[in-house]
Amino acid sequence: MKASQNIIFFSNTLWFLGKFKNRFIKQLSKNNKITCIYLRKGPILKEETINELTNTNKVFFFSLKQFLQKQYLENSLSFFRFQSKKTTYQKIIVFTIGPILLSLFFSKSNKKKTVYVLEGMGRIFSSKRRKYLIIKYFIIKAYRFLFKNCKNVCVLNSYDALFLVENNISSINKIVILPGNGLNINRIDEGFENKKYKPKYIDYIGRIIVEKGFYKFLFIKNNFLKYYPEFERKYIFRVICPEEDIRKLSKNEKSFLKKQEIEIKPYLTSALDYYKESSALIVPSSYGEGLSGVVLEACYLGIPVLASRSRGIQEYFPHDYKYFIKSYNPFSMSQQLAEMLKDDKYFDEIRELIKLNIKNNYSTEKAIEEFNANIFNM
Repeated sequence: MKASQNIIFFSNTLWFLGKFKNRFIKQLSKNNKITCIYLRKGPILKEETINELTNTNKVFFFSLKQFLQKQYLENSLSFFRFQSKKTTYQKIIVFTIGPILLSLFFSKSNKKKTVYVLEGMGRIFSSKRRKYLIIKYFIIKAYRFLFKNCKNVCVLNSYDALFLVENNISSINKIVILPGNGLNINRIDEGFENKKYKPKYIDYIGRIIVEKGFYKFLFIKNNFLKYYPEFERKYIFRVICPEEDIRKLSKNEKSFLKKQEIEIKPYLTSALDYYKESSALIVPSSYGEGLSGVVLEACYLGIPVLASRSRGIQEYFPHDYKYFIKSYNPFSMSQQLAEMLKDDKYFDEIRELIKLNIKNNYSTEKAIEEFNANIFNM
């Protein structure tokens, strides 16, 4: 981009503007004015990250309410000629389903400048529950209308791109496949450099919902120690999830977790401290992932992963990876887990191949490079 532009990033939460996006926004702000709009603060985004961006005097953060008030004041001043003109925006980047649906209220001229980023199709497109099937029907109608008039639609894997085209939701020429949010490889390497760890946990990391496989994980544990008692003193099962999900657990669920001796921990700003203790990760998900960040991090660190073939997970592994889940029968999954925990030789063989794939295709630098090339033509 040669001329300076006014660019909007519109997301559900402030947290969504983290990961590669804060570095990308900082880079863009050298020559452009960036307005970041969010619906709610959501999970933690470090205060210093926001301060670092706002201190450039070219990056501004507003809740949607604050932004609308600002626009109303600006339009009024322009109308009464207290200022020469109102601000116009050259590009509007919209993330997640809430902001996407709110973009129905954009003016026709703004719709043509809008780029939608679907970081996964989400629960609505993966759940078989009746209420979500009904919601899905109306969401598809809205998406068809919005995507017809927008500039681009970005997805994070080819499965989602294929779904949009085959279901006539977006035309193929508008779709861009991006390599996710990017992995900060330097930060992870520094966090694990020259240190020895004694991992002991078998982990589930994710929201406590059916589609993420939470209950499957519980019953894997139930079967695992029943049929493989030799592992009982060697490993501890652990759930890592949002703090609000822990609060929502019923008394019966908490009682079950305690009886099964399954530890439960809240998300941290950085998950590295958890990964250092992790012997294996179980991902029995049917959720419509874009590209699973948890699986990306675990794979880069060489943690064995027992995973479903859910979209947004397969991309990190060799095509003949041995530990894709073969059956969702808890006994079958516990058998695979026991086999995986004994299979050091296999992971020694594939670890560097997986790590190289991630370095080449899913780093933060790669995410910024692809976003620049495909959306901003830089």
